[in-house]
Amino acid sequence: MKRNRSGRISAAAFVLALAASLAVLGLGPGAAPAAGWVCAPCDMACDQTVYDEPGTCPKCGLKLVRKEAADRAKETSARPKVAILVFDGVQIIDSMGPYEVFGASGFEVYTVGRTKTPVTTAMGLTIVPRYDFADAPAPAVLVVPGGGVRGARESEATLRFVRETTARAQHTLSVCNGAFILGSAGLLDGLSATTTAGLVGELRAEFPKTRVVGDRRFVDNGKIVTAGGLSAGIDGALHVVARMMGDATAARVAVGEEYDWHPEGTTAARNHASPR
Repeated sequence: MKRNRSGRISAAAFVLALAASLAVLGLGPGAAPAAGWVCAPCDMACDQTVYDEPGTCPKCGLKLVRKEAADRAKETSARPKVAILVFDGVQIIDSMGPYEVFGASGFEVYTVGRTKTPVTTAMGLTIVPRYDFADAPAPAVLVVPGGGVRGARESEATLRFVRETTARAQHTLSVCNGAFILGSAGLLDGLSATTTAGLVGELRAEFPKTRVVGDRRFVDNGKIVTAGGLSAGIDGALHVVARMMGDATAARVAVGEEYDWHPEGTTAARNHASPR
């Protein structure tokens, strides 16, 4: 190590020596982590092989990546995904209420629009869809909110996306008059469903093959769950969380959100206000 005329080690020399020592230990800036390198997940046995330096996997040919990055990617991909459909006129709480619930429950949540063009909600909020129909990941849960739904109901691309996504998803949850989008997509025939209290009669008239329920905040058909208006979407989302993650998780999230959740799906206000 270089010393100055007084015999002392210079500051610059000390810093260089320290950096070299950290690099040897794998602790310095730019040093490869001790965990090493692995091939990008390919569902082959070589996924488990750890290499000391970057390059390509000699077995599958994929580029090697940092192991901790691969571990993070696996952790993220293991989280169930929730797609929130957004469109011009979408109701804020119909879409963002479930977004909050699923996000707080550990799901990976994202918005999907027909395109990635910003949409304007029913109250003027601008939302930029994260994905469009062409590149959206396949979700475990699709949320179809309400609001100004005429454009969505008249869009064949939207109805096709809802049908095809519902076919692959574990659950589809409609909120408020988002039930009319499901009905227009032909997904409510032969099922029980609900919507916002003031539109129960209209849903019944427009979709006579659906058994429309007026005294519940949400109705569960197994794959398809329909919720009443506005805050009832939070109830519906908590119900889906309970189905997928357990009652304890849903209860914990409800407490964390300080939400007065009724797991049975009924309230006195809904019972008295909804047309039968």
